[in-house]
Amino acid sequence: MTETPAPTIVAVPDGDLAAAVARPGGIARLADRIRASGAAVVAIGTDRFDAERGRGHRLDPTTAALALGRALPTHGLLVAAAPTREHPYNVARRVLSLDHVLDARVGLVVGARDHGLPATGEQHDPAEFAEVVRGLWRTWPLDSIVGDRAAGRFADTTRILPLDHDGGPDGYRVRGPLTTPSSRQGEPVLAVWHDVAHEGADLVLGGAARPLVPLPGGAGASEPSRASRTPTGPGAHRRTLRDLLGLPVPAPVGA
Repeated sequence: MTETPAPTIVAVPDGDLAAAVARPGGIARLADRIRASGAAVVAIGTDRFDAERGRGHRLDPTTAALALGRALPTHGLLVAAAPTREHPYNVARRVLSLDHVLDARVGLVVGARDHGLPATGEQHDPAEFAEVVRGLWRTWPLDSIVGDRAAGRFADTTRILPLDHDGGPDGYRVRGPLTTPSSRQGEPVLAVWHDVAHEGADLVLGGAARPLVPLPGGAGASEPSRASRTPTGPGAHRRTLRDLLGLPVPAPVGA
């Protein structure tokens, strides 16, 4: 049996993102470069996981993903985060909200450390961070929304459950639930960088596990193609990130 080849995931350098937003038409030109790479999925912000590349000027990955996601309506997007100065509740809420806005094409990459931020002395387990994020995504199943106007019933609230995570003295204490229901792809894809050991992740990225493809250089100052940014054919925009990566939709919680 022949295995389906893994789709290409291209990494966008932080410097390229910063330059794109600083120039008129920069996001459109960056999107054209991503399309030219042949990649189906874009990783944003993974420079922060590298001790050398992670110290330059950069944008928040979720903000950059929103801009690129609108310019690339058929691509999947993976945004990077680390527990260095992030809290899992805030990350879970931001990424899930972005997944709703971009029609289920978003995932998260968790790394061990963000090298662009000064150390605070606090140490958090990135595997626990990833576990809490995923747990929060599962606190409000999308199919619990009933939408019965006649009965005045928006959702089956018996299926919206707290997480009640207690990681002990050195871990996270997160009750939940999230204030956002899960998305059309069940939940955003959860990836970990190769320096994080988390068996429950959907995939491992970086290093020898699954190297990301560098973004090809620009083709000069040519005008970006506007037509290529529009989905072609009925329902072309409906493929989720899980579809693009060949990952299953998680089973609903508490169904």
